[in-house]
Amino acid sequence: MSTPGISPGFFATSRSARGGCFAIGIVSALAIAAFVIWPGLAERLLTTDFLPHLYCYSGNSALIWTHVVADALIGIAFFAISLTLGYLVYKAQRDIPFHWMFLAFGVFIIACGATHMVEAFTMWVPVYVLSAVVKISTAIVSVMTAAVLVLTVPKMLALVRQAKASEEITAKLRASEERKEALLREVHHRVKNNLAVICSLFYFQSTHTKDPETVQVFRDMERRVHSMALVHGNLYDADKLGCIDFAEYAHDLAQDILSSHGGPGAPVLLKTKLERVIMSVDLAVLCGLILNELIANALKHGFPNGVGGQIKVTLRGGPEGKCSLCVEDSGVGIPDAADVNTGKSMGLRLVRSLTRQIRGSFELLKVDRGTLACLHFTVDPHGR
Repeated sequence: MSTPGISPGFFATSRSARGGCFAIGIVSALAIAAFVIWPGLAERLLTTDFLPHLYCYSGNSALIWTHVVADALIGIAFFAISLTLGYLVYKAQRDIPFHWMFLAFGVFIIACGATHMVEAFTMWVPVYVLSAVVKISTAIVSVMTAAVLVLTVPKMLALVRQAKASEEITAKLRASEERKEALLREVHHRVKNNLAVICSLFYFQSTHTKDPETVQVFRDMERRVHSMALVHGNLYDADKLGCIDFAEYAHDLAQDILSSHGGPGAPVLLKTKLERVIMSVDLAVLCGLILNELIANALKHGFPNGVGGQIKVTLRGGPEGKCSLCVEDSGVGIPDAADVNTGKSMGLRLVRSLTRQIRGSFELLKVDRGTLACLHFTVDPHGR
């Protein structure tokens, strides 16, 4: 089992987090050391040998509470904003660039909030020394945050330019792929049209020939070329141009062959049971030619003298790309002495040759009611 990869940003984030924790630890240690070295520091910070702020407002309750409420709300809002920024950095630090800048803003906002809260507190308790220390700390944090912002802005602008350039490259690649796809669709469309012209030539030539055997040869060639043209026609309408859903193609091909069969006598019905199998164009063409021969042979030899019946086409996909394509008819069946490996008919020779090309196997069996022909082959799971 493979081990998930760790991006370089993860280590950078971890180092930054450790650096932030280290800085907080140093500041905390210095603060504790100051109180240890100077025992009277706490008393000095909390001295109240002054008049509280409320005397400056001449006891005006409305003015006093306006300041208190405003400072308190500002302080609470600053604390809430800093907590939100901290939560954002904690949850998305791997995805946010310059996340330490957000931490700097968070500390700055906490310091501003503390300044306002102390201002509200000194309305009644005159701890002006503590207020001065808080303001000095806020000033230092403000200057440091401003310096961080000035140093970070060029890097952020470079990142924005890089992102914009990536978007432009992506758009160009997408446009190139769309042009390539349109070209491939046009190629498939033209190949289909050219093959259709060849089919028409075979048909017209057959109408000008008196020899029945020659006519049949032209009709067989027309049908084979049509099976190839149908592949390119399906590819023209497909979402993925390099591959084809053989189930849809096999159904359309079988319908076309039976509709062109015509002739007097009882009709031959088509029944299909086709599973979705995605394959490459080359494999689809060869399998289509084989399917064409199997259905044509079933119509030609399985239902002589206008006998009606049924042809069943089955396509099954199995594990590791193993597939089976079978054509079963309810006709008269093959002679007992017939051998698929030695049969000299054009159809069987073509099926054997095409089966070797796709590295498959083929069997022709006599069943209780008719003949069963099966092609076994392997499909690349990636459609190649």
